[in-house]
Amino acid sequence: MHKIIIIVIGLVFVLGGLYLTTDKATILVNPQIWSQYSPYGASYEFKVNDEVLKPEAELEYGVLSKIDRVVVTDTKGVQYELERDYNINEYSGEVTRRFVLYGPEEAELPETGRYRFDFIKDSEIVLTKYVDYTQSNLDYPKDVTWERRGKDIFVQWTPPPNMDKKNWYKVLIWNNDGTPDAYASLRFDGDASSGLLEDVPFVENGEYQINVAVFSREGFAYSEYQYFIWDDIATKIELG
Repeated sequence: MHKIIIIVIGLVFVLGGLYLTTDKATILVNPQIWSQYSPYGASYEFKVNDEVLKPEAELEYGVLSKIDRVVVTDTKGVQYELERDYNINEYSGEVTRRFVLYGPEEAELPETGRYRFDFIKDSEIVLTKYVDYTQSNLDYPKDVTWERRGKDIFVQWTPPPNMDKKNWYKVLIWNNDGTPDAYASLRFDGDASSGLLEDVPFVENGEYQINVAVFSREGFAYSEYQYFIWDDIATKIELG
């Protein structure tokens, strides 16, 4: 679980013609520490999302869009600089406004304890948040299978044993090298064990990879990467 403690340093942000002091702005940014687990090992993810008042607004909107850098300090005093990630998913329409850092696959789960997020503008720390984090033990989905249904793809999986209905899934599919860029992802409720992605943007006989991820407030876990050809039956590619 997360417990967030906020330190505010006086500053005024200009957002869409409105002036918001950091007293109000602090509720619009959501720092998170996540555990990351998969068949390939354990790792971490540090991120901060912008909880904008107008989700339908233009991409470059919100308090976080005015920030230059976000630096996280972990329980041991090690610092990590997050990467800016602003995008719109062409398939689902989901808008992402965040700073994020994914750890390598073979790292370690983040330790239980307190993490510091420093928000930097013009080389000055303008906002600090602390997150008290409890390590996640969420397992990953298994036995992922799929079938093509016309322009749609139906995906099934076995839920992890410690799944909670408050958690949720995402099915993620993207192109292999040599196939035109394409990405499809869709969220499903925590009590699901299958899902249909409609009208996916895949080319005939293109090659794609798929996995299913499960998310909680403390982290996420994702299944083994699998591969298929977008032919009549979405044939699985067997790797040597």
